[in-house]
Amino acid sequence: MTTMEKEKAIAFNNEGARHFLKQNFEKAAECYDKAYELDSKNTSILNNMGLYYQQQKDYDKAILFFEKAIQIEIKPHFLVNLGNALSMKGKYAIAWDKFSEAVERFPEHQNAKISLAKLATHINELEKAVQIWKSIIEEHPTDQNLIQLVKVFMRMNHWEEARQTLTSIPPNYWTGLVWFLAGQCEFHLKNYGFAIKSFKSALAEEPDNTSYRHYLAMTFLAVGQVSEGLDHLIKNSRLEPDNPAILTDLAVVYLSKGEFEMAKNWLNKALDLDPSFEKALHYKSKMKQIDSGKQEQN
Repeated sequence: MTTMEKEKAIAFNNEGARHFLKQNFEKAAECYDKAYELDSKNTSILNNMGLYYQQQKDYDKAILFFEKAIQIEIKPHFLVNLGNALSMKGKYAIAWDKFSEAVERFPEHQNAKISLAKLATHINELEKAVQIWKSIIEEHPTDQNLIQLVKVFMRMNHWEEARQTLTSIPPNYWTGLVWFLAGQCEFHLKNYGFAIKSFKSALAEEPDNTSYRHYLAMTFLAVGQVSEGLDHLIKNSRLEPDNPAILTDLAVVYLSKGEFEMAKNWLNKALDLDPSFEKALHYKSKMKQIDSGKQEQN
C-alpha cells in the first residue's frame, strides 16, 4: 500500500466521522467503505465502522469490526466499544470480561470503569455497581458520578444512603434532577414536607417537567392535600395531553373522590389514545364493577 493510499483512506475516514457526528449515516457508511477498501488494517477505520454498525443495531457486524481492530492494536476505547456491542446483544458475561480487561490494562481509563458500573447496574449486580461507582468517585468525584451512585442506591431502596450521597454535591450546584432525586428519597423516607420542598425546587428549575410535577402531585395526595395534587395532575395533562398515564392518574384521583363521571371521562380519553393501556383498563373494569353493584342495590 502506498503512502498516498493510506492518506486517502485517512481522509475518507475523517470525512465519514464528520458525517456520522451530523447523523448523516448513509454518507458516513459510504466514506467508511471507501476508507476500508484502501486500508483494511487501519484500526481507526475499523473502530469507526464498528460504531456505525452498532448505531444501525447490526451488533454482529459491529462486534466483528471491533474485534478486527483489537487484533491489530489494543486500545481502551476499542475494548469498551466491543463490550458495549456485546452488552447490546445480550452477551453480558463476555461484555463484562471486555470491560474488566479494559480496566485492568488501562486503569486510568475512566470510561471503562463507568461502562463496568453501568453493566453491573443493568444486570442487577447492584452491590458490585456500588463498589465500582465508589471506586470511580474516589478518583473523579464529579456530580454526575455521584448521581449515578445515588440512582443505584435508589434501585436498592437504600433511601438514606442515596440522600446522604446527594449531600456531597454542593448546594449551589443542585440542578432540577438533583432536587428531584432528593425529593424521591424524602418521599420514601416519609419526610413529606421535605419531599414537597424538593419537588417544588426541581420544578423551579424545570417547570415543564411532568415527572417532577407527577411526584409533587403524588406527595400532596399522600398527605391528604387532594386539591393541590389534582391541580398539578391537571397541569400535567395540559403539558402532555397525549400521555395516557397522566390522564389515567387523573381518573384515579377523581375515582377516589367519588366523582365517577369525571373519572370515566378521563379513562375514556386515556383509552382513546392507547386502547391497550393496562392501568386504564384495570380502572375501567373496576368502575364497571362499581356500576354493577349500584344497579344491584337499586
